[in-house]
Amino acid sequence: MANADKVFGFKPVGRIDGSPNNGQTMLCYKAAGTTVTNDLFVGDPVVFSGSGDTSGIPGVSKATAGAENPILGIITGVQVDGNHLDRATWIDGADAGYVMVCCDMDTIFEVQADELLTYEDIGENANFAVTQAGSRTTGKSGIELDATLTSSLPTWQFKIWGFPQRPDNTLGEENVKVLVTINNSQLHQDNAGV
Repeated sequence: MANADKVFGFKPVGRIDGSPNNGQTMLCYKAAGTTVTNDLFVGDPVVFSGSGDTSGIPGVSKATAGAENPILGIITGVQVDGNHLDRATWIDGADAGYVMVCCDMDTIFEVQADELLTYEDIGENANFAVTQAGSRTTGKSGIELDATLTSSLPTWQFKIWGFPQRPDNTLGEENVKVLVTINNSQLHQDNAGV
């Protein structure tokens, strides 16, 4: 059976010590923007924006794909008002708001690869790729893992740990789902990447 083409960005699924994902996140602020390219979706990688809100909550913006571009973390939730998390999965680029960001380098994320990958790619480093715009209809992120890999460049954004073991995820086929961790983090610039 062919792997389903379901782009959803990065989804936390566990930790490298074998424990389940504990859901720990950092509340971050998204400043109002002017274009659809500023939309943020659950599953999108983000970076510090260099500012914050008036109460001191750190600001974030969408990360840039590619080597030498460290990331802060992955959006795991959208806070639609000041009191609670709702079921929203995206925030309009024109609006200010708050997102929950998983910044833990020990968290394992599941993501779809944009091309074929096999077991021989475990341990390689990769970047993310924006393969489609996030959907304002479904709320799905348009981010995938770029299947161009390297083992020698520690500044690439993610490290491949393996593949989800499920009947609907066949290695060596298009749209394979991959398990990764953050490899080049803004929080660990002194020793980024391995």
